[in-house]
Amino acid sequence: MFPHKQDPHNEPATAEGLSGGPELEDGWRAPHPNTMSEQHHLIPVAIKVMHPGVTHQVRMDLRLMKAASWVLSLLPGARWLRLTEVMEEFEEVMLGQIDLRNEATIMERFRENFLGMDSVKFPIPLRPFVTRTVAVETYEESTPISTFVAEDVPDVLKQQLARMGLDMLLKMVFVDNFVHGELCPENILIQGADQFSRQQDDRTTIVDLCDTLIINVHPSQCPLKLILLDTGIVTELRPSDFHNLKAVFTAVIRGQGEKITELLLTQATVNECQDLQLFKSEIERIVHEAEMNTGSLQKLHVAGFLSNILEALIVHKVKVESSFASVILAIMALDRLSRSLDPELDLLQVVRPMLLKDSAGL
Repeated sequence: MFPHKQDPHNEPATAEGLSGGPELEDGWRAPHPNTMSEQHHLIPVAIKVMHPGVTHQVRMDLRLMKAASWVLSLLPGARWLRLTEVMEEFEEVMLGQIDLRNEATIMERFRENFLGMDSVKFPIPLRPFVTRTVAVETYEESTPISTFVAEDVPDVLKQQLARMGLDMLLKMVFVDNFVHGELCPENILIQGADQFSRQQDDRTTIVDLCDTLIINVHPSQCPLKLILLDTGIVTELRPSDFHNLKAVFTAVIRGQGEKITELLLTQATVNECQDLQLFKSEIERIVHEAEMNTGSLQKLHVAGFLSNILEALIVHKVKVESSFASVILAIMALDRLSRSLDPELDLLQVVRPMLLKDSAGL
């Protein structure tokens, strides 16, 4: 949809000369000739431009898809999917995507959410140079995270990146309830890898003051940063759904198959399950097999486990809230990416203290 996105192989533009000339659409001004000669205070920027005619094309495509969903919804076997409702939700997402002001607003909220987390960084939308069809943001020199999956990358670096990604995801999902909707490798870049080394030792200062030994430890500063791009799609659960999501994962940690089933049925927007007992047995079987295969649910491959749960929901025609499913898919995607960097990383083990503490306080 957009011809320009942040790519470490592209040369960035600069913010110099973005104002001062004739006014264009939505308040833009063409560069003034005098400003182009100034060489101070340059800011590397990335510029996103909406393709001409894309709005009309998207609306036409949506009309066709809505018509197709209406026809398919007449089929007896597809009614439980509520395809027309799904299309309405999809239409809302897509119309938001073709207004670049929405992405800028979302990016600013992410920046606010991660102010206290130095390892995660989002580009800065440069207002007033953000309009419906053009958006200017800071250019972040970085390397795609997929580069670090290679065998010649040191394991210690891979492990650090995997843990940083996992911490970022868990904060989005279980703390902020504001989840990036496109956490694919193309949208996760890395800064500081060239400054990272095995010798990230803490600096220790020892002072002998009379008969007292004073030891001061200065933790080393990790140079690594995750840069997240393309924030146009985001998922935010309603308070009740957010509570249920945490309850589901708490039940997974405790190996409570029956409790997971109850929560999923509570979360269901459509339930045409013909045999509830069989559905419950299926979920309990998935939990039991996962525990048997790993020896403990603390070492569970979360992506595969959640995939089996979603498959059971489809087979038994239990449809959960789409935003709830979107969060599950985001967790699956990042779990797979994290495990490609560090196969030993355990999502449930990391989130376990947080969820069990929350459940104890209920």
